[in-house]
Amino acid sequence: MTGEKTSTFTPAMKIVIGIVIVLVAAGAITVSALLSAGDAPGAAAVPATTAPGSTQHGGGTSGNGGSAASTAPTVGPLPQATPTTGSEVLPPTATPNTKLPKITPQPPLVSAPLPKTASKNNGMVKGFPTDIMGPAAKSTVLSSSVATEKATMQASLVATTTSSQNAVRKHYEKLWASLGLRRGTASDATVTYAGAHESVALSFGMTGTGNRYTIYGVFRTK
Repeated sequence: MTGEKTSTFTPAMKIVIGIVIVLVAAGAITVSALLSAGDAPGAAAVPATTAPGSTQHGGGTSGNGGSAASTAPTVGPLPQATPTTGSEVLPPTATPNTKLPKITPQPPLVSAPLPKTASKNNGMVKGFPTDIMGPAAKSTVLSSSVATEKATMQASLVATTTSSQNAVRKHYEKLWASLGLRRGTASDATVTYAGAHESVALSFGMTGTGNRYTIYGVFRTK
């Protein structure tokens, strides 16, 4: 017919165009809804992910007109943080006392001047330390001696007694313990005691008239 324009769209093409228009309209509505939700009061902002150790600079401005910057959160407690209840920061430990208690050494049992070297049979020699190793009760002294050199003295006593060996042993053990000496090892019926500057020993032997004992001591004045 003259003057009439014939449409070039087939029915199938019209259907496809209609579907596209509907999808575009639906997308526009969705975008508009999301934008409205972001502007609504109380809407949660999604933080941007920042690599550890990096600094993120925002495009907005701060209240004083400067550029607002945010850094990655610090992980773990700070070394200078003050410990509080429930805090992971451990309080500083008390400084250990590295000083040992001062020990005063026991003074020597003999002092200078020491006696001269000498010996005596059937009696006590001059300068013998009788308060440390004098004869026990019911004893007969066979010999005694002292030998000195500089700050050291050696003394010995040989005696017999009618008392038992056990009685003589207890006598000297009590005496030496009262002087602050410590009991040492004993072998072959020998009793030993020692201190910081001295050592004494008691041993026994048999005689036809009783028990024979010998005391030997070493002393230092310093």
